[in-house]
Amino acid sequence: MKKALILLLIIPLFFSCTSFIYYPNGANAPLFKEKGETQLALGVKDLGGDIRSAYALNNWFAVQVNANLLDVTGTEFGIAHNSGQYYCEGAIGFYKPLSERFVFEGYLGSGLGTAFSRKTETDYLRTTNYHKVYAQLDIGFRSKYFNIGLAVREAFVNAYRTKVNGSITGDQYIDTFFEPILFLALGPEKFKINAQAGFSDSQFSAINNYAPFIFALGLETRFSLK
Repeated sequence: MKKALILLLIIPLFFSCTSFIYYPNGANAPLFKEKGETQLALGVKDLGGDIRSAYALNNWFAVQVNANLLDVTGTEFGIAHNSGQYYCEGAIGFYKPLSERFVFEGYLGSGLGTAFSRKTETDYLRTTNYHKVYAQLDIGFRSKYFNIGLAVREAFVNAYRTKVNGSITGDQYIDTFFEPILFLALGPEKFKINAQAGFSDSQFSAINNYAPFIFALGLETRFSLK
């Protein structure tokens, strides 16, 4: 069991050192129960991570604003580089308490990002812009000190306008990704430690240079704006 846990921690760090075109961000699954609830969360991965926010507009609908900032230094094929992305998205959706403890919710969102890779020993710089549209369904157990659940996301990604040292290459890639993510949070509602683990799977292999794992540890807080 101990070896399996160590492997789970090492694998995501290994893949994060590669210069990908698409880095999937973590899932925002607030599991709201009533109007006015607000959640702010941070998920840290390497140098950067996810910033997640959500607000319940009424007893049915909620909105989200999320961002992913990532800058990783590593070595690929013996060449030192730093790579990552800058990404921001917004979403709107619904939530429905199924019982006192269980919540079901769904969100539709869209975002824009730029992935980059820079070789530190040369002047090489590659940037790729991408647009993502996604649908996400969540189901989870929420209590005062313990939240756990599953988010399933289907993401449509259009990667375009790739530049190498400032020159546009003309390459464009369109793909969809299936992304199931387990999430967990422990602690009082004002200060929880959260964790996420999941994977991203290309459906058409048009974009094969992507981060296959989703993993983060962080903090979150929840309060009411009624």
